[in-house]
Amino acid sequence: MWIFFIIITLPHVLGVGDSKESRSLLPIFQRASTKPPEIRKCDCSCGEANVATRIVGGEETDINEFPWMVRLSYFNRFYCGGMLINDRYVLTAAHCVRGLFRFMWFMIKVTLGEHDRCDKTRKPETRFVIRAFTGDFNYVSFDHDVAVLRLNAQVPLTDKIRPICLPKDPEAMYGGMRAIATGWGSLKEDGKLSCVLQEVEVPVMSNDDCKANTSYNPKTITDNMLCAGYDKGKKDSCQGDSGGPLMRERPEDNRFELIGIVSWGNGCARPGFPGVYTRVTKYLKWIKENSKDGCFCNQD
Repeated sequence: MWIFFIIITLPHVLGVGDSKESRSLLPIFQRASTKPPEIRKCDCSCGEANVATRIVGGEETDINEFPWMVRLSYFNRFYCGGMLINDRYVLTAAHCVRGLFRFMWFMIKVTLGEHDRCDKTRKPETRFVIRAFTGDFNYVSFDHDVAVLRLNAQVPLTDKIRPICLPKDPEAMYGGMRAIATGWGSLKEDGKLSCVLQEVEVPVMSNDDCKANTSYNPKTITDNMLCAGYDKGKKDSCQGDSGGPLMRERPEDNRFELIGIVSWGNGCARPGFPGVYTRVTKYLKWIKENSKDGCFCNQD
C-alpha cells in the first residue's frame, strides 16, 4: 500500500538506465479474440464495500471493508496482492506471476475474505492457481503489467467475498479524481509488512502531468500506465502491495470500480515519485476474454 500509515509504496523509476522496482516481495499476453466475449452474469452485485463511512489517508481498513481483496502466497509466503473480478478469476500484476512462477502457477495460493493475515485462529477461504494469463510484460519497461489468474474452484460470493467492478467507460482517464489503494505491504520503505489490510487515498494524475511535473523520465510513463500520489510524497503503496487495486468510488451508485493495479515506483512515498499503476481501461477486452467462463456480478 502506500504510506497510508503503512506507507505501501511502489518502486519508482529514477531515470533512463535506472531499473524500475516492482511492488512485489519476490524477485503470452494471450491475445484476445476480435470477437466480443460473451459475459455470464450472476445474481450478485460488484464493488459494494462493507462500511457506511470510511477513514482515508493512511488507516487500517474495516474488517472485510473491501471484500474483493486477495492475498497471494508462494510456499506460504505472502508476496503480492490481487482482487477478485468474478467467481473464478483474480486480477493481479504480471510481475507477480512471471519469472519464478511461470511454470509453477499451481504453487500460488490465493487467500480470500481476509483482514488480519497474521491471525492464525481464522480459516479464510483459499484457492490455488491453475492457469495464469500474462502478456507482453517485461522487467525493463514494466509495460503491460497485468495478469488474470484462473482458480482451481469457484469462489462462494458472500458479504465477506465479493468481486470489484471493472470500469464501465473504457475511455475514462480519471485525472484529478481521488482514488484508494489497499494492501498488506510495507508500512515504510524497506520496512515490515502490515498484518492488517491498510488503505490510503491518493489523487490521480493525468499522464501529461506525471511526465512533466514529477521526477520520472517521461519516456518511462506509457499510455498503459496511471500515476497517483502527492507532490510531497508521504502517502503511497510499497513493497508487498504489487498486484493490488487502485480503485475509485463511483458517485452515481457508491460502488467501487478498479482503475489501476499496483505496479512500480521509485522507493516508497518519496517526493516527486508518485506510485505507477497499470491502467485497467486499456485491458478491459483482454481481461473479459480471458475470464469469460467465470460468472460476473451485475454492474448496474
